[in-house]
Amino acid sequence: MFSRVCLVRNYPALLLFAALVLPFSLPSAQAQGIKVGVLDMARVFGEYHKTKEAEKNLASRKEGARKEVADQEAKLKELLEKIDGLQKSINDAELSVEVRSARKKQADTTIQEARALRAELLEFTRRRELQLMEMFNRQRDVLLKELQEVVTAHATEAGYDLVLDKSARGTQGILFLLYSKDARDFSSEMIAKLNAAAK
Repeated sequence: MFSRVCLVRNYPALLLFAALVLPFSLPSAQAQGIKVGVLDMARVFGEYHKTKEAEKNLASRKEGARKEVADQEAKLKELLEKIDGLQKSINDAELSVEVRSARKKQADTTIQEARALRAELLEFTRRRELQLMEMFNRQRDVLLKELQEVVTAHATEAGYDLVLDKSARGTQGILFLLYSKDARDFSSEMIAKLNAAAK
């Protein structure tokens, strides 16, 4: 409350202070001509040949995991079919009590086996998805660090004072950079430079 009152009372003094001090304290951007570059980092990352290789590797590993899951699902299906057959024979009145009792025990054992296999399958799927996500995140971090170094070197060489990422968004999903001249965007140049090694 005190500071707000002071600011309101001293408003003319603050304006005078700002008018006198700020022009000398800020660098004269107009005189020096700050060179600002713009980059679409999401596009550069997406079109980088190493990103595409990492994505192919991830897709291949996902396919391998899907095959493993499919094999386990086939075993589970066999067990369920076996249980279904045993259930039908348990209800068959033509069979002796002993045979039906033995099949009921067998069905119970097979049900426990199917439950264990199903739990194992769910855990395997969860664990494999987590492993693949962690692996991709590690690769992404390495690639982003690599891109940062290349962009920094390029910006230094080109004499940029500031480089903005036009794909960056705030917490509300709003783009940080709302407008820029296309001439300042060097994304295509960056992509060509990064992918030159792959050719």
